[in-house]
This record gives sequence, structure tokens and C-alpha cells, in this order.
Amino acid sequence: MNYLFTKAASGVLLIIMGANSSAQNLVPNASFESFFDCPGSYNYLQEGKLAPGWFSPTFGTPDIFNTCSVGNAGVPSNWAGFSKAYTGAGYAGIYAYVFGKRDPYREYIQAELLEPLEPGGKYLVEFYFKLSSNSKYSIDRIGILLSDSSHRNTKDGVFPIAPSYERINRTIYNRSTGLWTRFGYTYEAKGGERFLTIGNFSTDGKTRSQFIENAQGNEPMLAKAAYFYIDDVKVVKVGGVSQAPVLTGYPEIKTNEDYVLKNIQFRYNDFTLLESSYPELKRLVEIMRFYKTWKVVVTGHTDDIGSDAYNLELSLHRAGSVADYLIEQGIDPARIKTMGFGKQTPLVKGTNESSRAINRRVELRFSN
Repeated sequence: MNYLFTKAASGVLLIIMGANSSAQNLVPNASFESFFDCPGSYNYLQEGKLAPGWFSPTFGTPDIFNTCSVGNAGVPSNWAGFSKAYTGAGYAGIYAYVFGKRDPYREYIQAELLEPLEPGGKYLVEFYFKLSSNSKYSIDRIGILLSDSSHRNTKDGVFPIAPSYERINRTIYNRSTGLWTRFGYTYEAKGGERFLTIGNFSTDGKTRSQFIENAQGNEPMLAKAAYFYIDDVKVVKVGGVSQAPVLTGYPEIKTNEDYVLKNIQFRYNDFTLLESSYPELKRLVEIMRFYKTWKVVVTGHTDDIGSDAYNLELSLHRAGSVADYLIEQGIDPARIKTMGFGKQTPLVKGTNESSRAINRRVELRFSN
């Protein structure tokens, strides 16, 4: 879907930004002021790292520029063109489009946020971009992705995940194309988003491009390219106080109380979680993300069929399956403890199937 900013929408975002100017920016090294070494020329990534807090999620090789440089990575003059920083002394640079390549080439910059986004929280997402003056092509779009995974890619083509938001301009090139332009929108978090990725997420077929006939630059590497400078990246919470998540069957979740996970099902005589278990497990993930300091003890229990030793081992494995899911969703393993009680602590007495079904369970106890 194409999104175009109106003057009214931009005004609303500016009001929001002003009212929350003191809120924490969750993007580390947001203006690319810090670096491992002062950049001298084209940046060769070290293990994918571009600068403190920033890295390339693909085999593309983005760049940083800074006033400290006396080489081709300087500010305001560098190999890609001439531009002062929007703020501070530095900025990043990415190839957003290369004309005529058989396999599209893209570069992306990615950062891990200082903390995951809260479910239902509203965040101002913003950065500034401009087409470098040595670019011989201009394009109509740039996008951003907020995700719970970095989605690393071993290729240098179009990113495999669709963006959270894509700015698409009606006009591909005009007098303001070479000026710093604000990219901004308000994002309602699903919860747990930890990574921010910036670049052109569209294929060459979807990306509208235009050759700039009066371009003055003579840089060979940009003769068929659109190259963007990026600066002043922000993710700031602006509202949307989310309600505390709960588990099915419970109106409220507290510490130091026992809760039975509902609808958690395993294969018979096994500890593999069935697909029907995941909606409830997602509720558990939301709780752990909402209460960032809480820890949880996951305990497994079985029915009375089988030996004590076998059931003890099975119950521990089932608790471990729940813990593994939490860890896969980004919950710190240090916050999770697992225990198995086998058939030692049934909830109800009885040997019929309904009683046994109740006793086959996973329980939780939260602490702070």
C-alpha cells in the first residue's frame, strides 16, 4: 500500500514529537556519532558491524561518514557527494537501487533497540534521508522494518521481509530530493519488536526510478545508482499505555501464585508441543515482555500412568519445551527456571480420563 504524508498528518506528528521530546530514544548511536575507527574510505564491515549499535543484516556493505575523516568518507565532502550532517558530525550511507543489474543490489542498516517495544504501545518512528549528490538515479521510496528478529540474510539483494512502513513519493525527483527529508510515522507495537532495519524493501520492478540528466557527479560507482544518506534515527514511545496481559481463565496475574497454563497440549507420551498450544504460549510471552523484571518457574506434571522415574523425566522435558519457546521468542534464559514433579502432585484425585487430563499440566509461578 502506498502511504503519502499530508501537511495535516505531518503537523500531528510534529506536535507528538514536541510533547515527547524528553522521552527515551530506543535507537543506539542514533546519529552515527560513534565509530570503531574514524572512516577513511569505503567501509569494510567487521563481522557485519558498521558502527557501535549498527550492522548490516545482509551481505551488502553500507558506509558511515564523519567530519573526523580526511579521506573519501568525510563530512561534508565524500565519495558519494557533498552533504553536511543533519545533526552532529556523522551519518550513514546505503545503496537503495542500482539500475540494470540482473540481480538487484541493496544495502540495509540495522540496529537492535535498547529495549523491546511494549504490546499496544505507540511509538514515533523517524529518521532523515537524502539522495547523495553524486547519484545519477533517483527513486521514489524508502522503508523501515520493526521486527522481533534480525532476519539476517546471506545475500545482498532485496530484504526477504516486507517493511513495517514504506514512504512512496508521487514525484521521483525534484529540487527538494537532494535535501534532508523527514521520514516519520506512528507505529503501534505488537510487542517484542527489538530490531530496526532501514532501506529499500521493494524489487526493481516495483521501484520507480529516474535518471538525473543534470547530475554533476562523476563517481563511477554511482553512475547507475541511487544512494541515500541516513541520519538521526529515532524510536520514541509517545503513548498507548497497554493493559497488563493475562492468561486464559485468569482476570489478573500476580507474583508468588500458581497458574495452570490452559490449552497446552503435547503429543501422547511425548514432550513436543502441539500447534494448538501456541496461542496461550504467546500470552505468556506477552506477560514476560510486559513485566520486564519478572522471572518465571515452569513446572511440568503428569498423570498416574507409568513409573515414577519415567513420569519425572517426561514432566521435566515438557516444562523444558515451554521454556524453549520463551527463549526462542527473545526472553532471557536467566529469567526462566524449569522443574518436573511427575505424578507426585495431582490437582485432583481419581484414575478416570477426566481426572488424568486435569493432572497432565504445566504450571507457572512468577516472581519479581
